[in-house]
Amino acid sequence: MSTLLHNLQASADPERIAERLRIVRQVEGLSQAEFAQRADIAPNAWNNYEKARKRISLDAAIRLCAEYGLTLDYIYFGDSGNLTYNLVNAIKAVEDRRRRGARDS
Repeated sequence: MSTLLHNLQASADPERIAERLRIVRQVEGLSQAEFAQRADIAPNAWNNYEKARKRISLDAAIRLCAEYGLTLDYIYFGDSGNLTYNLVNAIKAVEDRRRRGARDS
């Protein structure tokens, strides 16, 4: 298996997708229900996506892109290259806070 294919499969792991979804919601400062409702996603479905019980559907992911300025590449593969500068910085800030919190535990 090529390194590129292996890296794509690893970044598309349901747990990693769920983590990115949680981070974006935290960037927005919304509850699960508020975040889901703004994108016309059922709150119980959103909870399943964030808990990695279900992989987010393409339709739901497209709604997130439209509502929150995300890209499918970011949601499914973690590629932030086409996100806005402000969104990338906000995501990095949440990731940094989480890492510091994990280190302090």
